[in-house]
Amino acid sequence: MTNHFDLFLRINNFKLAFKRLQTSQRDLYKDLYYEDTHIFGLCLDNNLESLINEIKQKIFKPQKSHKIFIPKKNNLVRPLSLLHFKDLLVYQAIINIISDSISNDIFPYYNNIIFGNYYYTSHASEKDRIFFFKPWKKQWKKFEEKTKDCYQSGYQFLSEFDIASFFDTIDHNILSQLLKKTHKIDDLLVIFLIDLLQSWTADFNHKTFIRKNGIPQGPIASAFLADLYLLHLDLEFSNNKLDLKYIRYVDDIRIFTRDDATGRRAIAYLDLLARDLGLIPQSNKITVTKINNLDEVIKHQKSKLSLITKEFKKKKGSLKAKTHKKLKRRFIDCFDKNSNEEYLDKTIIKFALYKLNHDKEIKKVILDNCEEIYIHYESILYYLRRHFYQDQEVRIWLANILTKKDILFHHVVALILKFFPDIEFIPSLYNKYMQKKHRHWLVKYYMIAWLDKNNKSELILKLNDNNYFINRELNKINYSKIKDRYYHKIFINDLLKSSDTLTSLQGLYLDFYNIAFDFLNEYDLSKANEYIKTIRSKDKVDYINHTLINKLLINDSRKFFNDGIWSDIELYNELRSVFATFFEFKEVDPSKSLLNLNLFNELIFDRICLMLPITKASQEYGVNLKSDCIQRHFPITNQYFALINDTRNQKSEAHVYDKFGNIRTKIKINELNNLINYEVIALKEICSYKFI
Repeated sequence: MTNHFDLFLRINNFKLAFKRLQTSQRDLYKDLYYEDTHIFGLCLDNNLESLINEIKQKIFKPQKSHKIFIPKKNNLVRPLSLLHFKDLLVYQAIINIISDSISNDIFPYYNNIIFGNYYYTSHASEKDRIFFFKPWKKQWKKFEEKTKDCYQSGYQFLSEFDIASFFDTIDHNILSQLLKKTHKIDDLLVIFLIDLLQSWTADFNHKTFIRKNGIPQGPIASAFLADLYLLHLDLEFSNNKLDLKYIRYVDDIRIFTRDDATGRRAIAYLDLLARDLGLIPQSNKITVTKINNLDEVIKHQKSKLSLITKEFKKKKGSLKAKTHKKLKRRFIDCFDKNSNEEYLDKTIIKFALYKLNHDKEIKKVILDNCEEIYIHYESILYYLRRHFYQDQEVRIWLANILTKKDILFHHVVALILKFFPDIEFIPSLYNKYMQKKHRHWLVKYYMIAWLDKNNKSELILKLNDNNYFINRELNKINYSKIKDRYYHKIFINDLLKSSDTLTSLQGLYLDFYNIAFDFLNEYDLSKANEYIKTIRSKDKVDYINHTLINKLLINDSRKFFNDGIWSDIELYNELRSVFATFFEFKEVDPSKSLLNLNLFNELIFDRICLMLPITKASQEYGVNLKSDCIQRHFPITNQYFALINDTRNQKSEAHVYDKFGNIRTKIKINELNNLINYEVIALKEICSYKFI
């Protein structure tokens, strides 16, 4: 049986995951992590090896996601979940393996009943496999062609089925069962994935709860998982005996029947199947209608718009006057309820704003109707920046939005600062978003460039935030302002020491092109991030050293916990295992933690006796401690190891009774913490000794 977790950990898989993140479609989500592809990619092989090693050593921990709230109709929002780049990379690497493993299960249904998110496996040609998905436009065209085939085959009643908050309602337990039981994915990889998904349900920038449902919107990996989740529904529904045609594009489900009654029965059955998956149908978007005009169903206007797209590309960003006039008419008609265009047609409005030429009448329509088309603010601002960047009327209009006290969507503020970073400084805006706590971190993110454009260097220097993305922008701008060489070295050194991997690698990235290739020789790396140390020395961190240095502050741990002293790999793996159990359970099960701490100490004791060498009094650890055989070299260690061993005998599952014959009382967390303090003192004594 294939070991999926081992396949996941291969460096070529992570290289492919990285490449797929680089080649994914450019949008707001990718814009926010795009810089990280450069930062992490500077020493890619080293960084991937460090990341894989973190996972193997169980050091890797996912971070909470950074939520972004995109305006939707009816004053609702669509949440995006921006992941820390390491998390995003691990997520894609997992999905690479799962998608390869189930390709035989899902590929027969592509372009038959499933039309969205057709993906490439890692075995595709070199030029194709660097992309995860095939171009969506080709898939949508096939979806529309299938719609036409169904209609022409006599299935002239269309039932449309929609799922409410689909990504947010995907149940982790059901997803786990589908992966394990239906698609035979290894338990270890599935458990790892589910742990990640649960961590990402929480918002880093706001107090929220960890949930057991929902996958992050934004990553391309999630689009695959969503499709996989619905595959169960596809197959179950396809087994029904009704006379119908069923097709799906992502979560856009269409059922074609010969009559209204069959359509309603199909919807009722699909409703039950969706609820089996924990999904909630969106009742106001579920319809059964007779097709009277096929062009309306397949949205024929898209083929017309595609002709304009071709011309736009040929003309390098501008339309012919005649074409502009036609598209302008259609755009304006979208705001007229009596026109032939669908009122506020989102497809035409968005398309037109990215294609239309400079036109004052278009500007007027935008400014007059902005409240009705708030869901299009990104494309609105794109058009205004492109054609009316210095227009005073536009600038005043934007300033009025920024100063509104009751603004409904703070995302709009973020977008204005993104597209117009040099808009005049507004003190009230700064105070509102920079001086107060809130969840709208994206505003602060784009506000940094706004402050820079307004020459507010002092305000930028004052800023401090634990949000990685905000810090990344602050570091970049502050670095660009440095003139003093001595402070430059201090600044970079602080970044290299950051506990956040990407922040430390940003220090590497910022300074790489400004000094000689052996730049790391200029800095004191004794306290640098482990990724930086690995790049410099090629040393891989292990769980013991990582924890001793970063959690217990034993900076000299490598003087004892190294290959020279622990040359027996099997023995060192055992040492690492008991140490990990001790540390991971210290807050959950202190008794179990204590047992493993004592085992850890016993292995250390034996190694000390072997290295010095010292003749042990007995085969029993407790007897040897009492013999004081290591007392001359390690008086503190001997005392505290004996104390820990005695406590283990009295207050753990090792014995039912204590030394007085009473039922033992398990050790409490505060007692264990006291012992850990003694353990740290003992380990510092050991690590300061020159064994070799």
